[in-house]
Amino acid sequence: MRFKTGYIVLLLIVALPGVHALHAQRDKKKKPAAEEVNPAQLREAEFYFTEGEKYFILEDYTKALFYFQRVAELNPKNPTVHYKIAEILTKSGKEEDMRKAADEIGLALTLEKKNKYFYLLAANIYGSLLQFTKAEETIEAMMREVEGTEEYLFELAMFYTYDNKPDKAIEVYNRAEEIMGVNETSSYQKQKIYFEQGKIDLAVAEGQKLIDANPDDARYVLALAEALSENKQTARAMAFLEEFIKAHPEEGTARLLLAGFYRETGNEAKARDLLLTLFDDASIESTSKILVLGTYVVQLNKTAEMAPGSRPANDPGLEAFVVTLLSKLKANHPEDPNVYIVGGDLIALR
Repeated sequence: MRFKTGYIVLLLIVALPGVHALHAQRDKKKKPAAEEVNPAQLREAEFYFTEGEKYFILEDYTKALFYFQRVAELNPKNPTVHYKIAEILTKSGKEEDMRKAADEIGLALTLEKKNKYFYLLAANIYGSLLQFTKAEETIEAMMREVEGTEEYLFELAMFYTYDNKPDKAIEVYNRAEEIMGVNETSSYQKQKIYFEQGKIDLAVAEGQKLIDANPDDARYVLALAEALSENKQTARAMAFLEEFIKAHPEEGTARLLLAGFYRETGNEAKARDLLLTLFDDASIESTSKILVLGTYVVQLNKTAEMAPGSRPANDPGLEAFVVTLLSKLKANHPEDPNVYIVGGDLIALR
């Protein structure tokens, strides 16, 4: 059982008929926490717990809840049964049940402070109720009480992000780096926050840390260039890629991305010169080339104003360029059927 950041707002779809009535019965019958539990009660509670687990596995949550509540009535100091009741209550997805679940998991944590699963469920519940401060405090408490839970620093940082506390999130990602070293999660998330804050240089520095830590992996170079472009820094992205390509002329994917940036910024001549070279490079996968060629075929099929049934405005230079790309594609990737599909689209336009 492992906490997942993507499930902070729980998407719980199992309907639990009778949950409210059963929980109300339990509230009336629950024994005071200070009452001693005799051996006979413990044996009965153990039987009911086993039954509850059986029905929980069978996903009959109404019956499972009934038996777990009987356990809680017989042995209210059992932290695990409060955890199980909370887990079941979350499955209705109703706010009322989520609040009851919060009460139950709170009881569990009062009775047992060393079980990380209790903290993780509590944080999930608080997150679903948009009680992010409580979720943050819960994860922090877990890391103080339970050894080896530093891996959940990422979840803590995400809670701070959802809670509109970006600087706190940055602090937590820095804590994660101190323990785990430079890593994708911390750097990418910090980079995203810095871009949102308009701190471009800091965002670039985060991307550069990944590049420096993985000098032979071009993925991080491409990721930084794309992030710059997405954040209206395309000129900076192009300069960055041009510098990288000087040192790594064999990186075809980087050159393809640069050609795309040239096109985006209206520098069609530079884009075409680069693409003519790239389409001769058999080491670049055909899929990327076909996508590029496809965009040009679409461009050929468009005009600013085209009446129904008319043909696109003639652009001999563009058409000749596209035909040249298609010829290079066929020469370097003759076995790829998609080459001939896009070629058919081009012929249909001529």
